[in-house]
Amino acid sequence: MIWCFSRRTGVVAKIIDDYKFNRVQAAADLLSEFLDEALPELPSDTVIVPIPTISKNIRRRGFDHIRKIAIKLSRRRKIECCSLLRRRNNVTQHFTKSSTQRKRQAKEFFEIAGKVDKNKRYIIIDDIFTTGSTVLAAAECLKKNGAKHVEIAVIARHGRPKL
Repeated sequence: MIWCFSRRTGVVAKIIDDYKFNRVQAAADLLSEFLDEALPELPSDTVIVPIPTISKNIRRRGFDHIRKIAIKLSRRRKIECCSLLRRRNNVTQHFTKSSTQRKRQAKEFFEIAGKVDKNKRYIIIDDIFTTGSTVLAAAECLKKNGAKHVEIAVIARHGRPKL
């Protein structure tokens, strides 16, 4: 299952861009509220898993933007947040690639950085869904490492992806 709050247009796009590119950290509260609104009731054994940001972008921003949102969402929902995924590479400019290139590139993005409990429910969160290659690669990585129930929540979808 994939949940999405909105299309990446207008005010939503501005809030995301200000948060990611202009370091408007207060936007994290609002973006976590957007995700909270998009999600249904979740069982208490649910674990929120943020898509890890590449280290270059963390250094530039001074924070991991998705992890920050994930922590706020987990506090709001009173469920666990765990950074179970780690980047295997520092690929940037993923947004400039074609759909086929993105899917191929995403297969090499992630490795497990913790213990996966097959009895827990995992929800991967990210800010923008374009082709889905990043979140689907993350879900595949969790499943290959024992997760039985993996879902995805994104703040906004870009373009016309088929959810």
